[in-house]
Amino acid sequence: MRGSVLRPSLLAAVPGAVLAAAFGVVALARRGKPLHPEGQIGAGHLVVDPDGRSGCRLLDVAGDLDCLVRASYAMGTGPGGSDIEGLALRLLPGDHLAAPADVLFASTGTGRVGRFVLRLRRPGHHGGQTTLLPVDASGYPLLLRLLPRSHGPGWPADYDLEWAHGTGPWRTCARLTVDWATGTDEAVRFDPIANQLPGTREYGWVRWLREPAYRAARLVSPQAGRLRAGRSPVSAGSE
Repeated sequence: MRGSVLRPSLLAAVPGAVLAAAFGVVALARRGKPLHPEGQIGAGHLVVDPDGRSGCRLLDVAGDLDCLVRASYAMGTGPGGSDIEGLALRLLPGDHLAAPADVLFASTGTGRVGRFVLRLRRPGHHGGQTTLLPVDASGYPLLLRLLPRSHGPGWPADYDLEWAHGTGPWRTCARLTVDWATGTDEAVRFDPIANQLPGTREYGWVRWLREPAYRAARLVSPQAGRLRAGRSPVSAGSE
């Protein structure tokens, strides 16, 4: 079963990996953040209510975690242009987590192939976002998805967190709530490679394609993936 799920996932995710690798080139050309140049920081709370076995122990055991959340648009086209919405989630250490873990989401479709394809959205139109590229979780290609439960003029403050194995069905495993009125944006980066979800690992081919992008970003912004000592969780990072 694991092999049959893995093969279509890897094939469908190749375009996303190629895009991710290109971000590093853009970062070096700009001498700054390649994407998501401006964003909004919020304080989040994740309540996990497992459904099935994802393979990631953090999602398979009931509990709750405080989070740092950053919402932004990828290309920064401004208030009138369509763009790729993104949400960066940093799970903060607590009873169920020893070290911070970062997860990046981007607006995509939701179907078997569409979940691996980036999607432009008009300003104020929010929808599903996935992690785009799978990680290995106990032998399964794990994808995560956020679906907004609330809608309004600003960023949604309430989301369902779901998981799927490759192109398989989505299962809701947690609820994320965000207070967007608590923080200001800063030039600190989230890094899902340096701060990986516990019990998961990058596929070799994904790391080969994507690691140069993160390495370039770290050279441009050495504080990438680090929590600053003495700062509150709300102001501790951005995508």
